[in-house]
Amino acid sequence: MSSKETPNESNLSQTVLKALDILECVALAEQPLSAAEVAKLCGLSRPTAYRLIRTLTTRGYVAQDDETHYRLGTQTLSLSQNVLDSLDLHELAQSYLRQLSDITNETAYLSILDVDEILYIGKAESSQSVRTHTKIGSRNRLHCTSMGKAILAHLPESDRNELFERLELIANTPTTITDLNTLIEELATIQAQKYAIDNEESEEGVRCVGAPIFDHNGNVLAAISVSGPAYRLSVSRLVALSTLVMDTAMTISGRLGYVAPN
Repeated sequence: MSSKETPNESNLSQTVLKALDILECVALAEQPLSAAEVAKLCGLSRPTAYRLIRTLTTRGYVAQDDETHYRLGTQTLSLSQNVLDSLDLHELAQSYLRQLSDITNETAYLSILDVDEILYIGKAESSQSVRTHTKIGSRNRLHCTSMGKAILAHLPESDRNELFERLELIANTPTTITDLNTLIEELATIQAQKYAIDNEESEEGVRCVGAPIFDHNGNVLAAISVSGPAYRLSVSRLVALSTLVMDTAMTISGRLGYVAPN
């Protein structure tokens, strides 16, 4: 395209646009479609729709379900997986952690579930002289951390129950939840409100608020948190910060291909 050209309709390939319309139509259909159905839905003539469908079929973007119907092909999965594989969670999330830390003036963390613990894989430290100091690569328990509880609350029930069988509800502090039924009740609340609070449950004098990150399939993948000394972060302050933490987590999730349900 020359510098004088503008990206208007006249500069676009109508054939490519029609092919993309067909691809999106087949992808969004709840069941395989015939060429006639595709033509009607896309506003194309049947010969044009059939020709483009056959072209997409030869490249694997559309697959023939039977003699007359078509569905999405596996080549689209291959491309989407390549995109997802190119997204490094730590690299993608780091700028958002930095923003979160700068806005709150507290330390922001990123962690993933690793067997039955959280593994810290990213952080953006506060500039304040008194701040939390958890090293990248450190681990912590699920039941007493905001990120751990945020992940636990959004796991499939079968996975969560399997973890319950292995978790040792050890009391790190006087406020750590050590009763399974109490933990289950809190996880239900966390699932409903979309954020979790660590009220000096992992370490005395430290409070955190965390929220889950989801992948393109809607599975909980990780969590982020804002953490700081309890004298600066009251529970009411954490609740006030929860919206910012949740919004940041949703932004990262969206970058990973997650689409929130209506």
